[in-house]
Amino acid sequence: MEKLYKKISDSQATLFNLFQKTWVYHWNIVGKDFQQLHIVFGNQYEEMFDEIDRLTEHIRFLNIKPVSTLKRLLEVSHILEANSNLDDVGMIEDLMKDNQTLIELYQQAAEEADKQNQRATSNVLDDLAESAGKRVWMLRSFIK
Repeated sequence: MEKLYKKISDSQATLFNLFQKTWVYHWNIVGKDFQQLHIVFGNQYEEMFDEIDRLTEHIRFLNIKPVSTLKRLLEVSHILEANSNLDDVGMIEDLMKDNQTLIELYQQAAEEADKQNQRATSNVLDDLAESAGKRVWMLRSFIK
């Protein structure tokens, strides 16, 4: 169970960091696509807020204590904090890359959950990976 805990914990911390980064980019977007990206980023961080709660409650269901401090979240996260010096294309590319990293973390955790016969856990992680994949698709559509 320890290996699964680590993978889920890393996923939770990375998701929280991505949520915060998307929110920062929502505040700092400028340029010709401001209105559209402001809405897209807003919708995405709101979606991630619900996902954080879903994943963290599932962690509690597993009787595991989730990562709870900002300091520890940043230590465990597999992505960097927001870079408010990026232009709109840079923000989009950064969020795409980070969502792809999150998908990989979810997949690794789901594989471990399957090994431990934790089907509910792998179902949650598969759902979250699909949601992150949709975010990648929507972001990619802006720069193609």
